Amino acid sequence: MRSILILAAATVLAAGTALAQSSTATGVSRDFNPAISVNTLLLGRVADRTAEPAYNGADLQEAEVQFTSIVDPYWKADLVFAIHPQHGHDHGEGEEGADHGGYAGDVEVARIAGQAIPGGFGLVVGKDYLPFGKHVPLHTHQFAFVDAPAAIQAFLGDHGLTETGVRLSHDLPLPWYSDLTAYGVDGRAEIFAAESRDLAWGARWSNLFDLSLESTLEVGGSWLRGPMAPDYLLLHDDETVAGDLQVWGADVTWKWVSAAASRGPALAVTGELILPRPDQGASDPWGWYAQAQYRFKRNWWLGLGAGGLDRSLPHEEEDAEEEEHGHGHGLGPWEEMREYKLNLTWVPSEFSAIRLEAARFDDLVGDADDTVFSLQFNFTIGSHPAHLY
Repeated sequence: MRSILILAAATVLAAGTALAQSSTATGVSRDFNPAISVNTLLLGRVADRTAEPAYNGADLQEAEVQFTSIVDPYWKADLVFAIHPQHGHDHGEGEEGADHGGYAGDVEVARIAGQAIPGGFGLVVGKDYLPFGKHVPLHTHQFAFVDAPAAIQAFLGDHGLTETGVRLSHDLPLPWYSDLTAYGVDGRAEIFAAESRDLAWGARWSNLFDLSLESTLEVGGSWLRGPMAPDYLLLHDDETVAGDLQVWGADVTWKWVSAAASRGPALAVTGELILPRPDQGASDPWGWYAQAQYRFKRNWWLGLGAGGLDRSLPHEEEDAEEEEHGHGHGLGPWEEMREYKLNLTWVPSEFSAIRLEAARFDDLVGDADDTVFSLQFNFTIGSHPAHLY
């Protein structure tokens, strides 16, 4: 027996030594490789009226590759690279709708976050989604519905509000959880004038309350200011505006999870109000959305959403030019609209989901009303970080 134990110990020691040598013989250790994950969204959809290719047919909605790793005891790094369809939206003479333009890739996130900053501060440096409201910080595969709310797309950009800069946050000494975040970024997102040398600035104040053992309430406010893009909120290509842009936001989220059973009933309700205040081009535009997600069975979710926007553009007389650029050529952009969404999602695990959705869009100014049916397949491979709460 003693001989067997000695032989076993020698075998384990030799294997450990060989493993250590194999990982360091070349000076590169695989023990420090980052966690890698790939999320893919496949989307098929059909529209009742519009003939735009983006709303008729099947395509890759987005593929996102994420690398996450601890750099050292002081820093954590994230890199996210996304591939998505590229669509041309030229509505000039002789053009109607959007033509598929292949695929485009971009770096959505390239950030490093402090792990042990003095004074209890949180520090993020690099490119990241801005902490404005509840929806902007989400990646596409985290959306409650296939597309972002129309108000988010119109007022905060189609492809995600990502910027490069510095973000500083700190918990306030209040009886409840309260976090105040401020940031300065380069101001190159699509809602800003990229050629301007002015930076964009913003802040968010988030407060979280424990209502019971099963429910929480979050109330937040956001502010953003930067150099305004020349075509911000405008519907015609031949118009331009100038000046600065301020956007105010308020949001509330209530979440409830039954403590009676694991993966039992759960309900999340979110509402957000967006108030852009441009120097020129509009008087008092505003947008909103509200959405609810209910888990009624272990792996089944029901989603219900509504929203709307009003660009509050100056009144224009209907003439030949207005008719040419009218609202009847496809989905969006709208001057004033309402949207209603309903979906059913089967989530067999945290690595996959299948969603069936119907969305109704009502154009309150033109005739771009439409109904869109979508089928989305969402799957992830690899080690994926936890989502935002």
